[in-house]
Amino acid sequence: MVYSGDTTLQLHGQALCASLRLPQDVHLVLDAPWGYALVSLEDLPRPVMVVTGVGSSPYLRDLLDLEPEGLLAHSVGPQDVIAGLTRVASGERFYEGPPLVDDLQLCERAVLRRVAFGLENGEIAQELGLSLRTIENRIVTLKEKLQVRNRVELALYYLGMHPRLWACGKLTL
Repeated sequence: MVYSGDTTLQLHGQALCASLRLPQDVHLVLDAPWGYALVSLEDLPRPVMVVTGVGSSPYLRDLLDLEPEGLLAHSVGPQDVIAGLTRVASGERFYEGPPLVDDLQLCERAVLRRVAFGLENGEIAQELGLSLRTIENRIVTLKEKLQVRNRVELALYYLGMHPRLWACGKLTL
């Protein structure tokens, strides 16, 4: 079974998997739009493999916390997806992606994720069972740690879209 928030991508995934003969069913999550895997993975049957284009460490750590059997977090072609599904079907667990390097605590990632998904401070406080002041302090800390200026840049950073994360390194803010 193929899951994605993008119907066209889901149909392409289904076409790719239609002729596969694996020793066991593996569920494929094509992470589009970005964030789809985070909100859907917990409720999906296992084993599951996720393919995402998001390369930020906080996002990938949050995905890995949901324990997919396989995670491809880099540019992939159809053969890479098939190879990954085969690995998962044979019982292998793996992560292929950029090194996970950040100094964010779990509680900071929880706030960052919710900012990226558009929640206001009061909503974040309510969801996490924390005071509004604690959330405000964590957002200030996140901005300092990630060297960003505002909530939009926090969201872009989390989703791997902030220019500071671009490989060319030529753009400075």
